[in-house]
Amino acid sequence: MLKIKCFSLLLVLILLLLLFISCDSGSKAGAGTDTETEVGDEEALAYLEDKVTYPKLKELLDQLGVSGAGRKAIGYIQGILSVSYKDGFDDKFYNCLNQLGADVVIEKIIKPTVSLLRARGKALRVMQGTTDAGVKTRLQDMLSSCDLSVSLAWYLNSNPLIFHEDGFADLITRYTSKFSKFKEMVKNPRVKDMYAWLDADEQAAIDEIEKIVVNATYDRDKFNKKLNSLSDYYVAAIVYSYRDIKNDQEEALKAVEGVSDDTEKQNLKARFNMLKDEYYSHIRDAFNRSSDDLYFQLNHYSYEYSSGFFKIKEDAKKAAAAAEAAKAEEGTKTDEESGTADGGS
Repeated sequence: MLKIKCFSLLLVLILLLLLFISCDSGSKAGAGTDTETEVGDEEALAYLEDKVTYPKLKELLDQLGVSGAGRKAIGYIQGILSVSYKDGFDDKFYNCLNQLGADVVIEKIIKPTVSLLRARGKALRVMQGTTDAGVKTRLQDMLSSCDLSVSLAWYLNSNPLIFHEDGFADLITRYTSKFSKFKEMVKNPRVKDMYAWLDADEQAAIDEIEKIVVNATYDRDKFNKKLNSLSDYYVAAIVYSYRDIKNDQEEALKAVEGVSDDTEKQNLKARFNMLKDEYYSHIRDAFNRSSDDLYFQLNHYSYEYSSGFFKIKEDAKKAAAAAEAAKAEEGTKTDEESGTADGGS
């Protein structure tokens, strides 16, 4: 009986030991999985160094509890922005972050930038493993365009330095998505084509521009070659400008349609159509220029068309308001005349 009890006790102890080993193994396995994920993310940031050396900025990041990946993110941004300055930038950058406050610096700048840089690091490894020079050129353009876009999310000439939050959020979304596509895109036969890298909305805008440009003397192949000669940043800026002016056109036309006076409406429509034709000629002319000139013509030298459509919209609103006022005045006169007639009788 004693032997049976001892055997039972021994069996229980063995089972408990096995259970402990099993739990411990599971715990280690789980830890290994988490570590692999973390290491993968850290490896994606291995191409960056913590370059924050300015004492006041280091102290600020310490106060905010920023370390590791976050410091690399700030160092990356600082490195890009400081290119435009010979001296005095460190203090200007520190003042900007200090004034923005902890929530904006951490939630709107550091965390999104870390996500971007992790995707960028993985994209870099894809590019480094590519042997096709043409593919590498297209991939490198995406990386360079991202860096340029980061520099434009701050108004560098202002004092103090101004952070453009919405613009920064847009570029983070745009390039995190593009970097995440690198592994998939290198297998795409159209990886060298700029059009294949655009999202659906951007492709729709380019399709509209193509319809404006392509004609009997400027075929689609020539259009695509010109598009492929542009950097991703140039294409993004051109699409943004085109959408902006298209919106101005739509608002102007809607305002014109609201004018009740037929003669005034026809005059405004004639102005609208003339300006629209001039704008389309402006686009066609740009596609016969060099890549840089095309970018500047459509992104920087299109203000007259944007302001022109805005002027038509405002004139249409004034015409509609004047017609309403005249109608109201006419109604008042009719009421007065009716009242006079009733009084006379």
